[in-house]
Amino acid sequence: MNADLACQRAFNRLARVGFDNLTEREKTLATVWKLEAAVENGGFLRYFSSAAGDMAFHGPVAFETIGARHMAEIATRANAVFGPGGPPRDRDSRRELVRGFSDETRRVLDALDNQFLESPDDTDPLIDAYLARTVSTVNR
Repeated sequence: MNADLACQRAFNRLARVGFDNLTEREKTLATVWKLEAAVENGGFLRYFSSAAGDMAFHGPVAFETIGARHMAEIATRANAVFGPGGPPRDRDSRRELVRGFSDETRRVLDALDNQFLESPDDTDPLIDAYLARTVSTVNR
């Protein structure tokens, strides 16, 4: 299956049924694409403040699942700025915390933005390989 089509289907189901009702495959696809797009277009601060950040808690697992280990580590470190519980799933709560971030926390996230953008992980082929590995379980 085409990665773009699989991700679009995951986004469509996300809009209809919510994150908790997605399959694990859909959770992985939606999270990877939303997180990557958001960080590339505005960094972790913007990501955490947006609706896409509602899935931030799942970012490390999603990247690890497709084999993007470097990105998984960066997502883990970005989530850690919220403390041991990670980022709240509720956007309003998360945005309030982001507004209160110290200059030091903002510098940490800026550095993580750069590391994410320079990551050696190439998600397109990793997603294609993940889809190939999971197609047999989806079609059963």
